[in-house]
Amino acid sequence: MGSQRGSCLCGEIKYQFKSKILNVVNCHCNFCRSHSGAAFSTYAVVLYKSLEITHGKEKLSSFESEEAKKHFCSLCGTPIFNLNKKYPRVCMIYFGTLENTQNIKPMLNVWCESQLAWVESVSSIKSTDQGIEGKNV
Repeated sequence: MGSQRGSCLCGEIKYQFKSKILNVVNCHCNFCRSHSGAAFSTYAVVLYKSLEITHGKEKLSSFESEEAKKHFCSLCGTPIFNLNKKYPRVCMIYFGTLENTQNIKPMLNVWCESQLAWVESVSSIKSTDQGIEGKNV
């Protein structure tokens, strides 16, 4: 795989990496849920040394806990990547920040002991191609 690129929502932080994606995981831990505001976080795992912030490095903020350091845009709040002390050679890039994800899919669910009970039934929920009408919100 060639170079992959991505950015935060406002476009102030841009990055690229040239290593292949080692894994794509859905993390269901409470810390990731709290940080992303979602039921789980999806990450592309790549070699940390291959990650290059190509624009806006000064806008990159972080929050560190005992085990992980979460990096995000200080302007729009988009989470960009995580570093975990258990896995020092890799970084976990937030899937939603990648540019081309059509042919990339998760291969593993982790921290399923914390997984919300309804996550397994998401595919059975009524779906629409676009948003919903105001009266249905």
